[in-house]
Amino acid sequence: MNQALKWTGLGAAAVAGLALLAVAFAWLYSESVIARHYPLLSMDVRASNKPETIARGLHLAKIAGCFGCHGETLHGRLLQPIPGFKIRSANLTLSIRALGDEQFARALRDGLKPDGTSLWVMPSEDYVYMNNADIAAIVSYVDSLPAGGQQASPPKFKRRARIAILTGDLESSAMRIDEDSDDDVASLYLGPRYEGGRYIARISCAQCHALDLNGTADGSVPSLTAISRYSLHDFFDLMRRGWGHDHRNLPVMDALAKPRFSDFKDYEVMALYDYLSARANALPHD
Repeated sequence: MNQALKWTGLGAAAVAGLALLAVAFAWLYSESVIARHYPLLSMDVRASNKPETIARGLHLAKIAGCFGCHGETLHGRLLQPIPGFKIRSANLTLSIRALGDEQFARALRDGLKPDGTSLWVMPSEDYVYMNNADIAAIVSYVDSLPAGGQQASPPKFKRRARIAILTGDLESSAMRIDEDSDDDVASLYLGPRYEGGRYIARISCAQCHALDLNGTADGSVPSLTAISRYSLHDFFDLMRRGWGHDHRNLPVMDALAKPRFSDFKDYEVMALYDYLSARANALPHD
């Protein structure tokens, strides 16, 4: 009996020890990801006070989804990208003043802080393809706004967040850029004729449909090969009203159409449609 109790106790101690090792490994690995430093590349971006540049920046901020994450005033709001991890997006009107033009532009396109560590939840993988003129336009627009509100405190990485980092369910902005750096084939270059539409797709559509525009593996977000079912008239209804090709209301698109996609110019909608249609014809689709 004593021998059995002894082995039971040893077994329980071994299980407890393995559990502690697993916790320690998760903490150490996640901490190495959180504290990882990346090279800070120079960016020649300066804010402009030209009205046309500021207007272009507002347009880009709308179609790229800045207000969805940072709130209507860009003062930041609470986000929960995964269960158990909450993060408040930055107050951009304060960040632009604290960081200056170049560091703010780097945060936008490279997802990096001034110390070289990565931001979290910032979808820089969608903006890494923005040209310098458009980055400067967004910087100019944000710089033109009055400062207000309070700055967000740094996120806290508790147990569930650290496990999510270990499993790959939570990634830093810089890590996502590294993973997507060779996705040129997936987002499909179709020649100069379609580059304008491809550019729009990358900075606007990719946020939900992924940079390769193939949607999610579980099908909850469809591949944009679905555009093969749309006429140009139907596509305008999708972008302006949130209606599908069968004239049904699509709740997600409906929620995005008015505050975001309604700002697309007609020529941008047509360029996007041309690119997505050509892409759909070039790839297998349902």
